[in-house]
Amino acid sequence: MYSPNKPLIAVFADVVVKEDTQRTYHAAGANYIKAVSNATNCIPIILPALGDSQNYKNVLRKFDGVLLTGSLSNVYPEFYNKEKVVKPLDIDRDKTVLPMIDFIFEQKIPLLAICRGFQEVNVALGGSLHANIHDVPGRIDHRAPESKDPDVQFAKQHEVYLTSNGKMEELAGTPTIDVNSLHTQGIDDLASNLEIEGVAKDETVEAISLKNYDGYFFGVQWHPEYTATTDDFSKKLFGSFSNSVEKKSLERTK
Repeated sequence: MYSPNKPLIAVFADVVVKEDTQRTYHAAGANYIKAVSNATNCIPIILPALGDSQNYKNVLRKFDGVLLTGSLSNVYPEFYNKEKVVKPLDIDRDKTVLPMIDFIFEQKIPLLAICRGFQEVNVALGGSLHANIHDVPGRIDHRAPESKDPDVQFAKQHEVYLTSNGKMEELAGTPTIDVNSLHTQGIDDLASNLEIEGVAKDETVEAISLKNYDGYFFGVQWHPEYTATTDDFSKKLFGSFSNSVEKKSLERTK
């Protein structure tokens, strides 16, 4: 139920083209919207991906948190100084989100970044990506299982080894967690001001935080939104995000 007193979380949209009609939509995955609605005490608001035509800095000042979602699209390599293109792309989302990330950190707006969002943070701060991480020698295949059943697609695939004494290990209360895996791209060079919070057994970076930062930020390569109300760590992650967003809301309205 809508409440004008609940904190607001900005969710940046993808630009989606329906192949059967060739009509274009600005949309966010339902799993993310449901996760905010059901696993936090906040309201999700979808912001369209308008590319260069809209600077969201003044808009974001009115929000208490930001969720950067995963997507079927990949970050365009021009933004991290590489050439290999892996489609589908969503350059309007790139141009909308990437310029806002520094601002989000400057304003200390609580940020949770998932999959594509996790990669966007690394790129925005100067890092780079592998176009196809499964082609990198020694890496496992991190793509989704070949199934049309969402429960199979989002089933847990591997362990993440959390950094000893890190922020995420403290949140989890355990040195390892089991996660799903549905990504093609992955971190290559980590941005210098990011901290690794967890890795897969093949050393793929799976979780990050920001160095020397007293605001709230976690980035994860997997998809906790699918089990935001059922999985122990997913509940802890969304709960910590919600608490930080609520705190920001109180500070902003004083």
